Amino acid sequence: MSTGLPKTTLYRTFAPGRMQRFPASLYAVSRALRIAFHLSFFLLVSLAAGMASAQIAYQVDASTPIIFSDKTNILVYEDSSGTATVEDVMARLDQFKPTSQFTHTKSDVRYWVTQKLANRLTEDRVLRLDAGKVNGNTGLNWFFQEFYIVDAQGNVQDLRRFGNERDYLAMQGLDLEGGADISAIGIKNAFSLRDINPYADSRDDELSQFPIFNLRKGEEVRIFSRLKSTSSFPAKSFSIGIYDHMTMLEMRRHGLYIEGILLGILVVLALVCWHSVYHTRDKVSIIYGLWLIAAILSCGFMPIHDGQRFTEFLFGAIRTKSFGVTYVASSLSYLFAYTQIILYVLFARYFLNLRKYFPQFYEVTNIWIGMQVLHFIFLVFIEHQMPPALFWLPAMVFQYMVMLGIGVCAVFRYRQGFDTAKYFIIAFCFYIIFYTVYILGVLDIYSISSLLPTRGPFLFFKNDLVSQALAICSDAIIMQMALAARMRWLQQSLARSIEEQKELVEGQNKVLESTVAQRTAELASQHKELEATHELVMSSVNYASRLQRGQLPRLLRLQNRFNSIATIWEPRDTIGGDSWWVSSSQHAGPYVLALADCTGHGVPGAMLSLLVSNSLERIYANDTSVDPSVALISLDHYVRTGLNQDRPDSESDDGCDAAVLRIDRTKKTIEFAGAKIGLFHVRSDATVTRYAAARTSLGYQDAIPEADKPMVQRIEYQTGELFALVTDGLTDQIGVRLGAKISYGYRRLEAVLLEHRSEEADIVAARLKDNFLQWQGTEIRRDDLTAVIFKL
Repeated sequence: MSTGLPKTTLYRTFAPGRMQRFPASLYAVSRALRIAFHLSFFLLVSLAAGMASAQIAYQVDASTPIIFSDKTNILVYEDSSGTATVEDVMARLDQFKPTSQFTHTKSDVRYWVTQKLANRLTEDRVLRLDAGKVNGNTGLNWFFQEFYIVDAQGNVQDLRRFGNERDYLAMQGLDLEGGADISAIGIKNAFSLRDINPYADSRDDELSQFPIFNLRKGEEVRIFSRLKSTSSFPAKSFSIGIYDHMTMLEMRRHGLYIEGILLGILVVLALVCWHSVYHTRDKVSIIYGLWLIAAILSCGFMPIHDGQRFTEFLFGAIRTKSFGVTYVASSLSYLFAYTQIILYVLFARYFLNLRKYFPQFYEVTNIWIGMQVLHFIFLVFIEHQMPPALFWLPAMVFQYMVMLGIGVCAVFRYRQGFDTAKYFIIAFCFYIIFYTVYILGVLDIYSISSLLPTRGPFLFFKNDLVSQALAICSDAIIMQMALAARMRWLQQSLARSIEEQKELVEGQNKVLESTVAQRTAELASQHKELEATHELVMSSVNYASRLQRGQLPRLLRLQNRFNSIATIWEPRDTIGGDSWWVSSSQHAGPYVLALADCTGHGVPGAMLSLLVSNSLERIYANDTSVDPSVALISLDHYVRTGLNQDRPDSESDDGCDAAVLRIDRTKKTIEFAGAKIGLFHVRSDATVTRYAAARTSLGYQDAIPEADKPMVQRIEYQTGELFALVTDGLTDQIGVRLGAKISYGYRRLEAVLLEHRSEEADIVAARLKDNFLQWQGTEIRRDDLTAVIFKL
């Protein structure tokens, strides 16, 4: 049908009722270009498919090692949806790309890897596939692994049925606990082998725990691997490990022997340690024993050699997702590894006494322990996309610096005279060497174990985690020697002490026997001499008592200062450590009253009380304006220096409790400060107030902490109100009431003071003494007794 248009021009309709002229020559060119584009696309697709089909097969021959991998002739397909099946990817071979196009792996993406394998041997070869980081193959950290074998005829052998069905279900997004039907999938749990009776059950339907297949002689197959990485341990290589399965089964016994030896050593050390702890209750040994338990669990649950068989033994299917983002096996391995390293640092802190000698570094270890706990929680429970270097490097560097710091502290402790620290230094050297190898392997910086040959027992040591196990085991052995040396030293010291005491007793017995023999003959003649000696001793004690009484305040210092004042001063052994003191009457204005309870009784206590009295005289020698709290601090200094207890070689550690009152009768105020001696105030309104003292003593070797230093309390009073200062010889005295032995206490004292508040001080003191003696009854006096009762 003719359109009536010229044949030299073609028309295209762009809109109803409108037409546009288009030259016929240009239309032909456009059509040719379209044909060329489609032809080019077809050629490119065909070329890609040809490249996949022309993929070079890895040749398995007599020179092929037991463990090998194809690092060059592999292609990768990124399955972003995660739903592709092996049939899907077999039809998409043209979409596979070289590994050079993948700079890093993503934890939320599943990858399909394909490679070819050809058997050039004259016999079949059973091969095992593994994409985990084992036996020194750095970069293989594929969390999910699924393998398929395709032969030359296109038949697919599904190797995903090995191991645990939960692996496959998790890959497919199915929930076994939610009721997923696995019967149609045909998956069988290989760990059901533990329930097999070898004498009654057939083995035909049972599967290996490994993905294995038989590569027949002269056969060429294609391997499809479906892989997924993790966020904390991202995979860096697509070259999966391939093993000569039968040879590996024979060789793995070396690793099992060594692993058993390491665990056996740790178990024996733990038994020895806890046996010692049972008898000694030593804190250092307890921490060491806990670390050994954590070390046993850490080594037992490590993914070394051909997997985590110990976890499998305890829990069956080890790839069951339990919590967080990791399997139960991985979670347990991380838990015990972190626990082990934390307990090791705790043991080092107790062994080297870091808190005392290196307090700043001790605080650093506290921060490190907190960071370790957070790092573990982040690793196990949080799915993240953080770069591995940012996630691992700061934690590893901090941990390494803490370890080096512990080693430096051990050297300093040894130089300070802690001889046992040499064992810790030796153990630390072994530990840090093996730990360095482990860190370099974990960070994929350099694997020293890769230098080892891949044969015999060396195969076991090619795993970087073995370095950590060796570090733990070597350190445990040497530290056991250190603890043994420490206990041996303690036992030898005790034995020497017992032997010296035995020799001393034997010598004393001999001397006693000789003395008795001599004294028997001389007894009559020496009786008078003994009486004279006894009188001399008693006269010396009595004279010392008079001297001590002479140190007490004279009447001149009490006149015109108190409305009435009375004291109870009764040393337990004629002379004692209690004393009270009043400042000189030569100073006008406020005056000072003090009470002190010194360490000990008898002659030692009396000597110390003289030092305290002289120190108070020294403090208030010029005037009485010294603040009571300052006076107590000065008294602490004078007693410590007076007894040379400020020197590290001091043989004594004595001091006193004290209270100081600065009384201003003009203002009717009392400034009070006490060190374990309080002040009782009976007010005119019949209420009793006890002003508490600081919970510290004075003069001892250890300086007073800042928080415990005595503070001044300002007290206002009215004329005629009653006050009392007492030592603990009164309040701590035991009496018997209703068959129970209890102390006199503060309530009984306050009741006596309140009952006789209107009496003069001497009457109150007499009533208090009567009440106290009635309370004491037949009980032995426990301490020196002093009470100062006064009215203003």
